[in-house]
Amino acid sequence: MNKFRINWQKSATEFVVIVVGVLAALAVDQWRSERDDRKTEAEYITRLRIDVEADLENFYRFERILEGKARFLQSLLDDTIDSEFVDDTRGLMEAKEYSSYRALPDSVSNTFDELQSTGRLALIQDLAQRDALSKYYSGFEHISAILSESFGNYRRLMAETVPAAITREWRLSNSISKPDEFRQSLKLLQANADTRASINSEIVYATAMQYWLSKYRNQAENLRRLLNQE
Repeated sequence: MNKFRINWQKSATEFVVIVVGVLAALAVDQWRSERDDRKTEAEYITRLRIDVEADLENFYRFERILEGKARFLQSLLDDTIDSEFVDDTRGLMEAKEYSSYRALPDSVSNTFDELQSTGRLALIQDLAQRDALSKYYSGFEHISAILSESFGNYRRLMAETVPAAITREWRLSNSISKPDEFRQSLKLLQANADTRASINSEIVYATAMQYWLSKYRNQAENLRRLLNQE
C-alpha cells in the first residue's frame, strides 16, 4: 500500500511550478501584445500627423484663394480693376478665374478611415486624441454640407459675358491674345443690371467659406498639437 502513497508536498510543488509557468507565459504574451500595440499605435500616430499636416497645407492654400477671390469681387463692385491690375492682364485673368472658384478642400482621412474600419481606433490610448480625431473628421462632413449651398448667379453671368474663346485660350495655353477684348468684357459685366447683386452674393459665399474653413483649420491645428504630444 505504501508504494501507492501520494507525495503531497512534491505534487503541490509541481502544481505551483506549472501554475507559475503558465502565468509567466501569459504575462510574456501580454507584454508582447502590449508592446506590439504600442508600436502599432506609434505608427498610426505618425501617419495621422502626416495626414493632418497635408490638410493644413491645403487649408492655408485654400484660404489664400478665398482671400484673392473676395478681393477681386470687391474690386468689381468698386470699379477699381484698372488701377489694381495696370498692365497686368495675366494677373487679372487669374483673379477672374479664381473669382468663380467653388470647391471644398480635400481632407486626407485614409488613416482614420482605416482605424475605424478595422476596429483599431481603441489603439489610440489618449482619450483627448481619440475625441479630437472623431470630431475633426466628422466635422468636415458638416462643413461640406454648409458650403455646398449655392449663392447667386455670378458664375453664370461671368460665363455669359467673357467670350468663351478668351477663356478657352487661357485654360489651354495660359495666354491672352486679346487683352483689350477681355477687359472690355469685364466692363460689360459691371454694366449688367444683375451683376451687383450677384457679386455681392458671391462675396457673402466667399466670406462664409473663409469663416467655416478657419474654424476647421483651428480644429486641425489643435489636433496636430495633440498628436505631437509625447
